[in-house]
Amino acid sequence: MKLRLSIIALLALCLAGCREHNLSDDFKFDSTIRLEIKGYTIFRYDPLTCQIGFNRERCEFRIHTDNMSDFYIIRLDEMPAAEGQTVNGTASWTTGDDLHTKKTSFEVIHLEGGKIWLWSPGTRIAAVVMELE
Repeated sequence: MKLRLSIIALLALCLAGCREHNLSDDFKFDSTIRLEIKGYTIFRYDPLTCQIGFNRERCEFRIHTDNMSDFYIIRLDEMPAAEGQTVNGTASWTTGDDLHTKKTSFEVIHLEGGKIWLWSPGTRIAAVVMELE
């Protein structure tokens, strides 16, 4: 019985560690608007070559290059209001010539200065988006 409890505790620690491991340290401490998939940065906002769009009514965040060839869009069922909140939504993004879309649940990791840090452990999608007034 003691061995069985030890194994269960070890598995729980491993699973908790895996979830945290998938979210990069850079994501937590970097306020750069960007999209990460499985720990890799897919899109990073550059104010010289990119634009940000926001629609509060649709809870939609759009970040794209000036020519709109590369982008990511986060659509949420509701506006995030507190850290730790879970919000359902959809992430869409481009990679080369492909367009990807995933429905998922995002955890609100951090809110600061109009920026929102979102993390989906199930799909391993992390995004920093920004509300505009």
